[in-house]
Amino acid sequence: MASSDALVVDNVSKAFGGTKALDQVSVTVKLGEVHALLGHNGSGKSTLIKIISGYHNPDSGSVTINGHQVHYPTTSLALREFGVSFLHQDIGLVPTLSILENLRVGRLDTGALGHIRWRNERATVSELLARFGIELNPELPVSRLSAAQRSILGVIRAFQDVEGDNSLDKGGLIILDEPTAALPQAEKEILFGAIKLVASHGVGVLLVTHHLEEPLQYADRVSVLRDGKLIVTDDVAAYDYDSLAELVVGQSVDKVSTASGEKVRSDQSYLKVDGLTSENLDEVSFEAFSGEIIGLTGLMGAGHEEVPFLLYGATIPKRGEIVVNGRKFRPDPVNSRREGISLVSGDRLRAGGVLSASIGENVTLPVLDTIVGRLGWLRGEKEESIVSGMMSKFAITGASAHMPFSVLSGGNQQKALVGRWIEAKPKILLLQEPTAGVDIGATVEIIRMLKAFAEQGGIVIFSSEQYEDVATLSDRVLVFRSGRIICELSGSNLTPTSLVDASYGKIEV
Repeated sequence: MASSDALVVDNVSKAFGGTKALDQVSVTVKLGEVHALLGHNGSGKSTLIKIISGYHNPDSGSVTINGHQVHYPTTSLALREFGVSFLHQDIGLVPTLSILENLRVGRLDTGALGHIRWRNERATVSELLARFGIELNPELPVSRLSAAQRSILGVIRAFQDVEGDNSLDKGGLIILDEPTAALPQAEKEILFGAIKLVASHGVGVLLVTHHLEEPLQYADRVSVLRDGKLIVTDDVAAYDYDSLAELVVGQSVDKVSTASGEKVRSDQSYLKVDGLTSENLDEVSFEAFSGEIIGLTGLMGAGHEEVPFLLYGATIPKRGEIVVNGRKFRPDPVNSRREGISLVSGDRLRAGGVLSASIGENVTLPVLDTIVGRLGWLRGEKEESIVSGMMSKFAITGASAHMPFSVLSGGNQQKALVGRWIEAKPKILLLQEPTAGVDIGATVEIIRMLKAFAEQGGIVIFSSEQYEDVATLSDRVLVFRSGRIICELSGSNLTPTSLVDASYGKIEV
């Protein structure tokens, strides 16, 4: 008799050195359900996924996929034969190739002489796209697709891997690792429409996410890991946002409410931007005052995401004037550092930390001048003191200062990167997506860090499409559309709903 379970993880444990990453964890994903896997950074989610994928061997316990027990060590080919496929944040599409070529690579229909039957392939792909509600030319290059369309294409390809050519009736298991990390809400709904469609045809879906609203809206059941242990597996209907957050964090979560009343600020702006224009920005002007937190938001590609890089000088504007502390300022990274302007990129893996360097080396990078002696030697004791103080102050847990930065969870990496620039004591802190891809506990800590920085007189300017976090963190928000600021929201008008409405043009003042 065929199993009704796509995945059965039974009492799996895994330790690294003296640290137990997983402790007798059991999770079952049924065929035809969307099952969310939640947990804060360092909870064991990544270790569990790596065991299911064969990257790690479990110390004990078993994993069964579509009725087939996995024998370790295993290979991706063996797992694919069991009917499992993975879709990671980096979808792995080739932008210069067409939709057809990305979907059908490795499975192209060929005749007796090895010639590809392109007419058949176009018909196959057109039919497959139509099932997912996508009306696109199969020969369109992937580079011309929206973020949501690329994500759906990755989902379609994953389902082909588990079910074979064009059949949606054989069951299987798809594991989605943060598939919506870079998507605004409207595009998330499009993607989850596709996910629910394939689940309705009997495929089990394991959704790994930091966004608690996603399981509440789209999942059937949820499992929560904390400190390597399974806390609960239950129907999503039994929870709301607050109760789910409490399960993930382990205590009641205070989401750091926005400040009440008007903030006291100086009459003179510290930063003035006038007519800032680039390839994707058109005559952007605004001012920032000491102690203020300004959010920049809009739909993906609206232009807000470019502003921190233009102000820092990482990219060069076509025109526009920037005044800092009453003086005209020409942004470039060297001038910016001299003027007390720091930038935290949203790409922490490529433009943030140095993964191969130690945690200590990463967090002290901006303050090296304070720990170098007269002869150019690092003062070891001073460095140790700074590193231990920063790790304690910003709650960077789970590793020692001498371990590689890469061993930190995503949330701890982000806290380290934000914290190290706060410790450099800039006047203006620029950030891109400071809370994207981190769990609710790390998000709360980062928001507290930035609010504390502003309370000391610093200015925070950040771009983000995480509307709830933008509303929570900001004193006021500039909403962008098509490269222009179309409205400013603050006070009681500043809510996640109003930000969504403004981004889609329902509010304009």
